Amino acid sequence: MEKPTEKPNYYAIIPANVRYCKELTPLERLLYGEITSLTNFKGYCWATNNYFAQLYSRSKGTISKSINKLQSLGFLEINIIHVGKVVEKRIIKIKEMPQITNINTYTHKSLGGVTENQKDNIKLNKDTPNKKALAELKEKKEDLFNQFWINYDFKKSRALCYSRFMVLSLEICETCVTAAKKYSDSVTDVKYKKHPGTWLNQQCWDDDIDGSSDGTFTGGKFDGMVF
Repeated sequence: MEKPTEKPNYYAIIPANVRYCKELTPLERLLYGEITSLTNFKGYCWATNNYFAQLYSRSKGTISKSINKLQSLGFLEINIIHVGKVVEKRIIKIKEMPQITNINTYTHKSLGGVTENQKDNIKLNKDTPNKKALAELKEKKEDLFNQFWINYDFKKSRALCYSRFMVLSLEICETCVTAAKKYSDSVTDVKYKKHPGTWLNQQCWDDDIDGSSDGTFTGGKFDGMVF
C-alpha cells in the first residue's frame, strides 16, 4: 500500500481519558493521537481516511469506523463541508484540545487534502500573562526556599532539596518555612535530625513536634518515630 509522501515527525497527545478508555482499541487511541498532532497545526484536522489508511496500513473502512467511534464517545467533533452536493472536505476537531508547542511543519498535500502548501509552528508567546505569572511564582518560591534552607539549618544536598521544594504549591512552601524553623529548633542533637530531602519527601511540614531534643514526633504520619 502506498505510503504518505512525507513521514510524520511531529508530537501527538493522548490524554488519560483516551488512553484508558476500555471501549477503544489500540489503533483508535493511536489515531486520536495522530489527529491531535494535525489539529495543533490549524486548529482542526483535514486529513482523509485514505491518508490514515496508508499511514497505518489499514483499510479506509476500518479508519472510518474508528473515527466515527471516537466521535460517538465524545472525543471528536466532525463537520462535513459541501460544495453543492459534493463533499469538499471533512473537518475533525478535538474536544478540549491540550496545547502543544514547537510542532514541526508539514503540508496539506501530504495529508491527502487540498494542495496548498502551509508552514507554521505553534509557539508559546513569551510575553503572555501566563508566562509572566509563572516567572513571578518561581521567584516567590525561590525566596521561600532560601528562607527554608536557612531555617532548616542542615546544609545537605541543596540542589536535590531545591528541586523537591519547587514542585510544591506556594501555600505549602510558605508552611515549610515556618515548620522547618520549629523542627530545627526542636532538635538539639544533629544525629537525630532528618536529611532535609527526606523531610520534604515525607511531608513533615504536617507533623506535630513535641518540643523534645531527641527528634521525636507526635501526631502526623510518623507518630512516636525517631529519625
